[in-house]
Amino acid sequence: MPLIMKLRIRLILLTLACCALAGCHAKQSPVTREAVVGSYTYVSKDPASTPTDHNLDHLVLRADGTYDLVEGGTTKAVSERKGTWQIEPGAPSGTVDVVLDHAGYPVEIKGQEVRLLIDLDTGIWWVKTK
Repeated sequence: MPLIMKLRIRLILLTLACCALAGCHAKQSPVTREAVVGSYTYVSKDPASTPTDHNLDHLVLRADGTYDLVEGGTTKAVSERKGTWQIEPGAPSGTVDVVLDHAGYPVEIKGQEVRLLIDLDTGIWWVKTK
């Protein structure tokens, strides 16, 4: 194979590799108050979690900056908290948290879902479908 053909193939492969790597690091949609306002349901992918402990959990973030958080289930006592929420810069830099009074939840936007992360290691978060 001629040298020029080898160089072209390498250049094409290098270009494809760069495009693939750039796609892996695409930024998520900007987080705005309008994007996070709404009703959220509790999601747990943790196999040790009992579904009836959280089947009544829900979170509502209102546009006026107030929230209503209900936690509990048919096998766990139900509690309700109301207060104020806001958006703040998170850690690491470049992330955004929704803060309910003093508890912060990192925001993740995936496709048509807005997630407020509770524990990503065990797969627990609040989710709102856009």
